[in-house]
Amino acid sequence: MSTATTAILLFSRRPGAEARHKQVVPHDYTTSTRVAHVLQEHTRRAVQQSGYPVIEHTEAVQRGTTFGERLAHAMASAFAAGYERVIAVGNDCPTLHDVDWASVDAHLADGQPVLGPTPEGGTYLIGMRRDHFDAEAFAALPWQSAHTGQALRRHLAILSGQPPVRLVPRSDVNTPGDLHALVRCACTAPSSALLGKLCDALGRRPEHGPLPPPSLKSTSYVRLQQARAPPVVRA
Repeated sequence: MSTATTAILLFSRRPGAEARHKQVVPHDYTTSTRVAHVLQEHTRRAVQQSGYPVIEHTEAVQRGTTFGERLAHAMASAFAAGYERVIAVGNDCPTLHDVDWASVDAHLADGQPVLGPTPEGGTYLIGMRRDHFDAEAFAALPWQSAHTGQALRRHLAILSGQPPVRLVPRSDVNTPGDLHALVRCACTAPSSALLGKLCDALGRRPEHGPLPPPSLKSTSYVRLQQARAPPVVRA
C-alpha cells in the first residue's frame, strides 16, 4: 500500500506536560516526567519504523478547549496537509510497536475505518479516511470516558457505511496502577528494552526486587484514553 496518501498522527503531550496531567508516580513529578519521556521515545520509534510519514502534534500546537476539539483539529490539519488516510495514536501504549500498520492502511484503502480498543473502553488507535471525518461531530464524542470506544464505533459506522475493523485490544499507561502492572515483573526479569528503561526511570534495578504496589491515596490524576506514530513532521 502506498504511504504517500497515508500518515500516522502522533497526538500527545511533551513529557513535562504529560507528567502534570498524569501522575503515574504519585507525588513525584520528576520521576513521572522520566517515565513519560521513556514512553514518548518508545512510541516515536514504533511509528518511525512503520514506513509511513509521521505528523507529531503536541500540546504546543494543539488548538481547542476540550480533548475532542484538540484531536479534531489535529486530524483536520493532517487531512489539510494532503493525506487521504490518517492513523491517530497516542504516546502511552507500550505494545504499539506490534501494530501491523500496512494491514491498518489496507483496511482504510478498502473504505473500512479501524479502531484499536483498550480494556477500559477507550482507544489506542483510530484510523479513518478523509470521507469518514466530520470535525464537529468527532469533537463532540464522549472522549476520555469508558464510552469513547463504543461512541466512536457508532460514529464511524454511520459515516463509512460499515462497522470499523477492531484490532487486538492493548493496554495503555494512564495511572499508577497501569504503570505498576507493566513493570512489576520487569524489575526482576526485564523482558524488553522498554521495560529496562522504565526500571531505570523508576530507579529500580533487578537487584532491588519487584516494584512495590502504588499508593493511590490522595493522588490526583486524569485518565486519558488517547487516541492515545521516515522523518517526523512537527506541525
